Amino acid sequence: MGLTVIDYYGKQISKCGYCKGIQCSISHGMHTYQMTPHDYQDLIDRGWRRSGHYCYKQDNKMTCCPCYTIKCDALEFKLTKSHKKILKRMTRFLRDGRKERSEMGGIPTINNEGEGDEGQSGEDGARGGVRDEIHRPDIPLKNINLEAAGKANKNRQKCLIGEEKVARTLYEKSEAMSSDPAKDPDRSQNTCDGVNLPCKKAKQMRLERSLAKQAAKCFSPEAGMTKTRKCPKNPEKSLKDFIDDVTTADRHKLRLNITHVKSKQFEDTLKQSYALYEKYQTLIHNDRPNNVHEYLEFLQRSPLKHCKTEDGPSVGYGSFHQQYWLDDQLIAVAVLDILPYCVSSVYFFYDPDYSFLSLGTYSSLREIELVQQLASSVSSLRYYYMGFYIHSCPKMRYKGKLYPSYLLCPEAFTWHLLTDEIRSKLNAQKYQRFNPEVLAKDIDEFVEADIGSVLLLVDQNTCITYNDYIQITGEDDRNAIVEYGKLVGKSLSRRILYIKM
Repeated sequence: MGLTVIDYYGKQISKCGYCKGIQCSISHGMHTYQMTPHDYQDLIDRGWRRSGHYCYKQDNKMTCCPCYTIKCDALEFKLTKSHKKILKRMTRFLRDGRKERSEMGGIPTINNEGEGDEGQSGEDGARGGVRDEIHRPDIPLKNINLEAAGKANKNRQKCLIGEEKVARTLYEKSEAMSSDPAKDPDRSQNTCDGVNLPCKKAKQMRLERSLAKQAAKCFSPEAGMTKTRKCPKNPEKSLKDFIDDVTTADRHKLRLNITHVKSKQFEDTLKQSYALYEKYQTLIHNDRPNNVHEYLEFLQRSPLKHCKTEDGPSVGYGSFHQQYWLDDQLIAVAVLDILPYCVSSVYFFYDPDYSFLSLGTYSSLREIELVQQLASSVSSLRYYYMGFYIHSCPKMRYKGKLYPSYLLCPEAFTWHLLTDEIRSKLNAQKYQRFNPEVLAKDIDEFVEADIGSVLLLVDQNTCITYNDYIQITGEDDRNAIVEYGKLVGKSLSRRILYIKM
């Protein structure tokens, strides 16, 4: 089992990258020296997000632009006409290498509503045109010996494994509570508003089975089950069908590679990926990076441990670059975290010369397809996390175009389908508690009485609980730790090592 070690920085106030306001973005942050994929999954399910080694969580009640964690259920994903148009455009380009007249043009621009030149709901422009401005505190990093910390914590491993199982159970319970009641077996099959439903009679059950069989054979029960109806000749194409619509005679070949950020393959292609990033930053953001070190610090260095398990994906869990190779040219890179329940999008950059292919939207579709692939062998891995949904910033609303998408309630930490009703509420007031149940609470709530079990790293070789820390030092420095505990939840506060040095 791995180890997560953090240094909590507390409340942070900075410039907002969305509304461009000064000293109005309010968040809490911490530096993560090392982090397990399971712990990061739990953190993002409580509203956290990482940028390199820095993890932050917006204070949505106080910040200028509330940021709500958003995810899409990849196994229930529905293609729109716009999505199909973009997929077909890519297929045509690979087939003959030609641009349509409407696709001619230069670098896309973005208007105030997040619409790109092509009118594609702003995803291509906004995904590449709005960059999160994360202002990390200028605090020197501590010299932490992770190997020594691991040894110090070794005696707690069995306890931590048990607590992690409890956390998984809490997560699954939360998922069931926030899902559609029709899909909840405890609510839809046995009860209705607390009243037991009567058992179906055998005759009724036989009739339902008969109707189902007739429907499968394309019979019309309304016509007395004697009149047949035509079955659809062309069933609706799936996302995979569109992507696989290639031939050996195509003029161009598009190849996607998944490479871990610490692999030899990443090192071998670093020259190409940095050149692409430099071009993208210069032409799209007008912000040429200073050197390759800046690129590595932002998009390669990750606190996530790369780990493989028997029941996990073949590539393992951790941080990856999904590279888009058009023949022998690198034209786009998606930075992704593969976690126990999801693929989490970190960043995306592309060659502006290929903007006509709507690579922002296309890459989102390919990432959903990646989740579908992984879910075929890891059933629990079915979600595509898109980071934050910022309704108060029109350029960032494109994330809600993927259906079905869910927003995380910032108080109860339950998931809620993004509907027009929720959009209307956000139009009226930018901060919302999505869970309509007033009494619904965080099932992993940390209260002050839980502080005694918070795990502290007090020196390179010593890991103790807060209760032990008080007995040894006589100090009761609880304010920052209580604040931290409420942000990460009770389970994580008992697993993560909080640096107190």
